[in-house]
Amino acid sequence: MDLTTTLHKKTTASKKRNVLLTVVVLVTLLLLLGFSSINKHPQVELSTLRIAEVKQGDFKVNIAGYGRLKAKYQRLLTSQNQAIVDSIKLYPGAKVTEDSVIMTLSAPQLEQDVINAKLELARQNAEFNQQIIAHKSQLLEHDAQIALLMSELENAQLRATAEQKLIDKGIVSALDFKRSQLAVRQLEQRVAIEKTRQTHLKSMQVERMKISKDLITQYQHNFAMIQKRFEHLTVRAGLNGVLQTLPVEIGQSLTAGTQLAVIGSDQQLVAQLRVQQNQADQIAIGMEASIQTSGHSIAAKVIRIDPVITEGRVMVELDLIGELPANARPDLTVEGKVHVKNISNALYVEQPSHVYGFTEKNIYVLSHATSDSQLTAQLTTLEFGTLSGNKVEIVKGVKRGDNIIISDISQWSESQQQLLINQ
Repeated sequence: MDLTTTLHKKTTASKKRNVLLTVVVLVTLLLLLGFSSINKHPQVELSTLRIAEVKQGDFKVNIAGYGRLKAKYQRLLTSQNQAIVDSIKLYPGAKVTEDSVIMTLSAPQLEQDVINAKLELARQNAEFNQQIIAHKSQLLEHDAQIALLMSELENAQLRATAEQKLIDKGIVSALDFKRSQLAVRQLEQRVAIEKTRQTHLKSMQVERMKISKDLITQYQHNFAMIQKRFEHLTVRAGLNGVLQTLPVEIGQSLTAGTQLAVIGSDQQLVAQLRVQQNQADQIAIGMEASIQTSGHSIAAKVIRIDPVITEGRVMVELDLIGELPANARPDLTVEGKVHVKNISNALYVEQPSHVYGFTEKNIYVLSHATSDSQLTAQLTTLEFGTLSGNKVEIVKGVKRGDNIIISDISQWSESQQQLLINQ
């Protein structure tokens, strides 16, 4: 091995040792810097933080939502016949009473149907009156015939009575007397038969009159129904409230069943709130509630919970039992809350950022002052309970009177156990 090769190998080994030494030194410096940065407590200004005090007392659990007022009662007006919109008197937004005329319709065929039904009813009434007269005439004829037979019977009885006194004296023969007695019996039978016929005739007349009355009643109902359809050509609200929709226009041709208008009550309202799906399970029908609108709070009660979930929310309907403000009207936007329960002697605080009900979260709790101008905050695991509005129950981790940072703390790593806060 020559000298040149030996010197070259020594130089290469020396360079390798220098590079390795440099890498070790750099890694050590990086580790020292990282350890220093980890153990260095970050400093923040107090004015940039939101701090809330932990309180203790009765914690009212309310579930908040938003929504609109709706009419408690609505009336849908539809066309009863084929018709044409003749005129429109009122438009959406107008206040109406039961008798307010919204529009008028025209239907020539219906007008003719009314006339025909009225004439048919009059004809049936005339026939009924004729039937009454005919029945009276028949009864009078039978009465006259019975009266005549009664007269003949009385004569025959007188004759028989007289002959009975004369038969012993030989003035009247026995044969003539028996003939007189036979005449009496025959007339008595004829009178009995006529009276029976008269009774049956009266019964038949009663049944015929009943049938005729039933027929007239049918014609009356038919006329009343057509007349009512005709009256519906003048479209009235039928409800005190507000005209909400009017999807027709003048001159429009309508078929039976076409929607004409919707009327909604304006003094009797309900609130339809949309609440979070994960909170809706706590709500039950009958719970007390309240809504807020334009600075007014109105007492309410839960009357319905919609089973359908839409975009993560459930609709809860509230019956407004408190006095309504003057500006209350259908479709007015409102906020509301349902009072679910009351937790006595609970710890609670204003809801920290990114904290929800029944979760655990690492939160900075203010501890003691390091100096007159500086405070410390210690990262502490808190267990949260029920969330109510912008407040949340604290189950474990702090005590009454503690102050916690409720600002967003995601900018600091959870490895930062302490914060220094400049006052």
